[in-house]
Amino acid sequence: MQLGFIIALLFSIIIAIFAILNNEVVTINYLFGEAPVSLVIVILASAFLGALVVGIFSLVGRVKHGFKFRDLEGKLRKMEEELNRMKKKEEELLDQLSHLEDQLYGEEEYTESEFIDPLKEEEE
Repeated sequence: MQLGFIIALLFSIIIAIFAILNNEVVTINYLFGEAPVSLVIVILASAFLGALVVGIFSLVGRVKHGFKFRDLEGKLRKMEEELNRMKKKEEELLDQLSHLEDQLYGEEEYTESEFIDPLKEEEE
């Protein structure tokens, strides 16, 4: 931000010096007539109007980015809510699984030697 301001300030100073060095009177032709005007005024007015147009386009871009940012924030909030719901559901399912394992191993009395690990059988 500061670098842009410094560059704009330097550019403005260069334009002002250029305008002061060209202080002749010129004739400006309009659609409906012509008028004698100082070249300084023509240069400074042209620079000002150019800066104004750039500023307007920049403002339009910022507004578009603002809307996009707001939209993405809303999507992020919804995704965070969905993630929290899924984590809660995962906890519930893990609790149910633990409860079912307790019921299974509590009702049937398995010993370590009787329990067959299906993963070990695949390795052998």
